[in-house]
Amino acid sequence: MLDISNRAKKYKGSPIRRISSMLEKAGNNKKIISFGGGAPSLAPPQEIIKYVEKKLEKEPQKSVAYTSTPGPTHTRKLISEDLKKEEKIDIPTDNITLTVGGTEALYSTFQTIINPGDEIITTDPCYLGYTEPIKLARGKQVRIPTYWHENFQIKEERLKEAITKKTKAMILISPDNPTGATQETKNLKAIVEICEDKKIWLITDDIYKNIVFEEKFTNSRKFGGYENTISLSSFSKSASIPGVRIGYAYGPKQVINKISELKQATSLTAPKLATLFVDKFLENKGKIKKKYLSKIVVPTYKRRRNHMKKMLKKYTDLEFAVPKGAFYYFINIGKEDEKFSNKLLEKNVVVIPGKYFGNNGKKHIRLTFVSEPKNRIEEGIKVIGEELKK
Repeated sequence: MLDISNRAKKYKGSPIRRISSMLEKAGNNKKIISFGGGAPSLAPPQEIIKYVEKKLEKEPQKSVAYTSTPGPTHTRKLISEDLKKEEKIDIPTDNITLTVGGTEALYSTFQTIINPGDEIITTDPCYLGYTEPIKLARGKQVRIPTYWHENFQIKEERLKEAITKKTKAMILISPDNPTGATQETKNLKAIVEICEDKKIWLITDDIYKNIVFEEKFTNSRKFGGYENTISLSSFSKSASIPGVRIGYAYGPKQVINKISELKQATSLTAPKLATLFVDKFLENKGKIKKKYLSKIVVPTYKRRRNHMKKMLKKYTDLEFAVPKGAFYYFINIGKEDEKFSNKLLEKNVVVIPGKYFGNNGKKHIRLTFVSEPKNRIEEGIKVIGEELKK
């Protein structure tokens, strides 16, 4: 075989995507209880499904045509209006670009702001999807530890210690993957002020902003940072349409324009069909969105979160932080996590080893509570408890 590039030889696939592939191959094996993936388990709102069906029937060519690279003005305007209504921030339509899911928003942002050798601060543990895009942009990931007994809060002093002359940006995800933590108001304020003072980019990954159980999501711009903050999100979690692949980035116009220019060499445009889902989801001041989230998504996932907590207390002696948002428990099991996860897999229970998320994730496992109903959550946690006793 002919040789490939040295860069390509360093590519590393996500271990979670490998597990997802394994589950896909398992197909209809009902014995497998999955606490593994982070995908919504609910159907999208029926209103948006019917809307897209009608559009395809009445305007088949227009529904699948190219759009402008930043995305249809109408769709971006709806996002701007939603940000203003729900998060009390004023983002012009031209400061928003649509992307192929949140992943492209992340990749394009890194490629736009990172120079070789630049340092990017993340937490430890952190979402493993940050590591490879940082490497591809030839940046260096610098991790600051967070701990379950501190509710995975980002401590001001640790952030300050991590900043050097090479620091280019910090990534903030709240609610968080893999921990489910939301940052306290004082920590959010400190992060914004430190990034402004040190003149570094703050990249906010707001993918789970609509999946919050006790409090309402707080946009970091409440504390400033309009000129140095780039925010990324998608509709995968909020509208339960992960396979539709529609996300967005917003921030200073100069950066957003460059992200759009990069898109011309990657995906060209966000899918027009995907924008139809968003248009219906956000129309009429987000009436469908509000009803779907408040009546179906958040209550369903909150019940499952609470049930998993109850089962963990019933079948194990583990201590852990209860997630305030997102989809996950991140639990210290006190033993080698990958071997333990493999033993569970032999018993048809899927969890994610904590070390995948960083050194500070070792001896932890990540459990997703949104994928299974209550009875299977209990069945899976019981197996975990039995295996822990061994």
